[in-house]
Amino acid sequence: MMEQKNVVVIGGGITGLSAAWELQKQSNGHLRITVLEKTNHWGGKIHTKTVTSPEGGRIIIDGGPESFITRKPEVWDLAHEMGIQDQLTDPGSETSHMYVLDDGRMHPVPLSPMAFILSSLMSWGGKLRLLAEPWIPPKDDDGDESLAAFSSRRLGIEAMEKLIAPILGGIYNSDPQRQSILTTAPLMREMETEYGSLFKAAFARIKTARKEKENHKPPRFVSFAGGAQDLVDNLVLQLRADMRLNTSIQEIMRTEQGYQLTLADGGTLIADALILTTPANAAAELLNPLSPEVGSALGRIRHENIGTASLVYRSDEVRLSQRIHGLMIPRREKRMIDAVSFSSEKMPERAAQDYFVVRVFFGGGSPDLVKSNDNELLSTIQDELADLFGIHAKPVDVIFFRWKNSFPQADVGHLDLISAIEQNLPPGIYLAGSSYRGIGVPDCIRQGKQAAGNLYNQLKQSSYS
Repeated sequence: MMEQKNVVVIGGGITGLSAAWELQKQSNGHLRITVLEKTNHWGGKIHTKTVTSPEGGRIIIDGGPESFITRKPEVWDLAHEMGIQDQLTDPGSETSHMYVLDDGRMHPVPLSPMAFILSSLMSWGGKLRLLAEPWIPPKDDDGDESLAAFSSRRLGIEAMEKLIAPILGGIYNSDPQRQSILTTAPLMREMETEYGSLFKAAFARIKTARKEKENHKPPRFVSFAGGAQDLVDNLVLQLRADMRLNTSIQEIMRTEQGYQLTLADGGTLIADALILTTPANAAAELLNPLSPEVGSALGRIRHENIGTASLVYRSDEVRLSQRIHGLMIPRREKRMIDAVSFSSEKMPERAAQDYFVVRVFFGGGSPDLVKSNDNELLSTIQDELADLFGIHAKPVDVIFFRWKNSFPQADVGHLDLISAIEQNLPPGIYLAGSSYRGIGVPDCIRQGKQAAGNLYNQLKQSSYS
């Protein structure tokens, strides 16, 4: 029988919690698991707040992600593993009634051939270039490239600037000229490689999707009835581990027993193995004394500011000129905010009757905005909403979320850098999380579980060798 080992997971976001869950599942009690989180909150950027209206109604507000794509099945699978599938809901399409800002005007994102033909977003020359995509030869190697380079090569410069960059660059809060296609949108390269064309791949996937719908496959997106925090709270509830909030690490030292962690409160922990799920810049500080080479490489991964503000209005004080669920704002528009989501329009079940919720994303185009105090930030956001949508009402409540220097940027060549870092890690140390091999929640769950599986297999081998 394998002797009981000590494993410490550093970071209590969704990656760390998923790693702990997988360790618990695989080890069946053969591991003592400790999870350390320096803040007072489990879940990282998954953070839900519930606001009560004056009339007693409930308004659910997610600061970070609020819905999850099931093409990457990790959220769906984890909910079923924990037995909370009854808390999953179908939020509907994430793409319908979406707009993009171009030269100060809002244009619907064209989602059908006829809408594309009639759209004023692109010129006829740009449309013809995009329609020529099936005849563009595929890339003849598997090297990385930027999102801008990929989309310009396949779809044309105008499509890149007016469609692809605002949408994907906005989702990842990144500069499309630097953003790694292999890290942030690998599906697009997979489609090109498999079918030679994005159009051909799209038609093939539509056929597959129809068959899957007939076979009662999951909806394209899922959310949780009580907000994304439901996923986190259930993980924490079901984990049989030493769970510590408000716990910072001062130093990690290598010893004969493995690793000694000195905590900020003066306490110590001994671990046979570690999983670091913090942002790479935080991991760099912890690992630099153990491996300056690894610490330096981790420090090369850029991290930016990001934040959201959810403004709650009385419905009779907000009048939109058209049905709209969201607006993507390219950086070339020089606005102070990056995107707007009309949460109560997308998911009306989350807003109390007679209330209207607007969620604003900021920090990409104007990084210093994250550092503003609440009054300055609210004033800037209100000015933008008034200018873009004619919303002049005073909100009855505002909920801010800010994450400073903690939103990773995957530049071209990112995966090669991560591979080099992983090869040079000290023995018994594993990395996982949004700074490494995918930024979305499903990517983080996958990485946490993979790191846990690799760690447990290594411990088993060392115990029996």
